[in-house]
Amino acid sequence: MITVNAEPMEWEEGMTVKDILERKNYTFPLLAVWIDDVPVPRDKFDSTAVPDGAKVQVIHMISGG
Repeated sequence: MITVNAEPMEWEEGMTVKDILERKNYTFPLLAVWIDDVPVPRDKFDSTAVPDGAKVQVIHMISGG
């Protein structure tokens, strides 16, 4: 089991950041992701494994003025 934005989510062997984003239907183009308070580069979302028990935070980046 992992948590994504403080909500529980089933964990699966080999799960990546990209898998989480797809399952949660996060489609916003500018996302920032942390796993256990460590930032994940956007170009590594499809290859970064999420360990069982991880705390994942996903933030939608918004710009404006």
